[in-house]
Amino acid sequence: MLDRIRFIFDIAFRHLTGKKRQTGLVIAGVAVGSMVMILTFGLAEGIITEIEEKIIDISPLITIKGEKVHEKQRLLFESSKASSDHYEIVSRIIPDDRKEVKPYTEVVSLVEKLSGIDAVSPFVATRGVLRYTTLTRPCFVKGVIPDREALIGKLKQNVVTGSLAELAYTKNGILLGDGLARKLKTGYHDLVRFTGENGKVYDLIVVGTFASGFGAVDDNDAFVNLRLAQIINGLPQDAVSAVGIHTTSPTIVNRLSTEISRLTGYKTQTWEEANANLLSLFQRNNNITFFLVVFVFVVAGFGIANVLITIVLQKQRDIAVLKSIGVGIRSLEMVFLAEGMVLGITGAVIGCVAGHYLTSLISALPISYGPSAVVRGNHIVTVQKPAYFIVTSLFAIVVSAISAYGPARRAARLKPVDILRA
Repeated sequence: MLDRIRFIFDIAFRHLTGKKRQTGLVIAGVAVGSMVMILTFGLAEGIITEIEEKIIDISPLITIKGEKVHEKQRLLFESSKASSDHYEIVSRIIPDDRKEVKPYTEVVSLVEKLSGIDAVSPFVATRGVLRYTTLTRPCFVKGVIPDREALIGKLKQNVVTGSLAELAYTKNGILLGDGLARKLKTGYHDLVRFTGENGKVYDLIVVGTFASGFGAVDDNDAFVNLRLAQIINGLPQDAVSAVGIHTTSPTIVNRLSTEISRLTGYKTQTWEEANANLLSLFQRNNNITFFLVVFVFVVAGFGIANVLITIVLQKQRDIAVLKSIGVGIRSLEMVFLAEGMVLGITGAVIGCVAGHYLTSLISALPISYGPSAVVRGNHIVTVQKPAYFIVTSLFAIVVSAISAYGPARRAARLKPVDILRA
């Protein structure tokens, strides 16, 4: 058995080394395909990981929404109860029914008692227009209790100028996203005017700026004190728009979300549900990129088939001699399959090593996505897992084996008598 294997690989290596240039080009093709696939895996997973980390850093893992689990309904029409066909027409849309959590202090108290809860932060969300001198920008304003909000994410660490503490003791203070401040051309302690949804104008003092790394947040969001946001929205002191929650681990979010909804009677939303569209968009783009990379392997497979077909055509007399001295069809097929496997394995090994170093190099370089990017940072995040290298290697070997099968069958079907007579 060992002699047969040694014989098969000896002939295979003789064939491949006899055409060094073509062999080298095919190995290079497989290596490039493997390298690009490793890089694609690393970048794709890196983007998703970075987005998820930034979402977790700036937003609650669970949000208690200002909607009851059992919606209110209003009776529009009721037929006579004496009638055999008694019926009711109801509406689940209640005019001027404000979505709010009330009284929020009781909800906060209930949630804080649950195991696995790190922090709870009530907030009021509102929209309006900020104005500084002649410049105006629409914005999303979140009224918070600064000390509580600091425990939900990394708002305190994300503050670039000023401080979160100053927001806590400045009743009419506002903390701007750095992109929003840049577009308004405003700075620390400048006076800006905010026009709420009710049309009223409020004079606010800029107490600082923050940079979360999310373009949409930094360009449009701002923070004010909870009581100020309640006044802007016309809410009483015991009501808020929603309540943000941070848990000890993202893995328990779904379980806690269901439990909190049951306990409080309000609808809840996890961070994955709130950002499902964004995450699915990037995942879809990653899948498209992956399928494009697959075609690199397909091209490399054609190269392998081309080399082996050429060897079959040029080595017909050698094949005929081998068959005439008793080498079986199965052994001849194994020779050319072995050649394909050697090309695939060699290319995969070189490609995986090159892919590892290239991915590490890209991650280490100070490359920015730019100010208009969805995610902002000073380097590109990549992720490398053993599974990526295993999948890439197996894929390269399978493509190589499939590409070698045709030439192997062709060599096995050659008739030595016809070839030696020619």
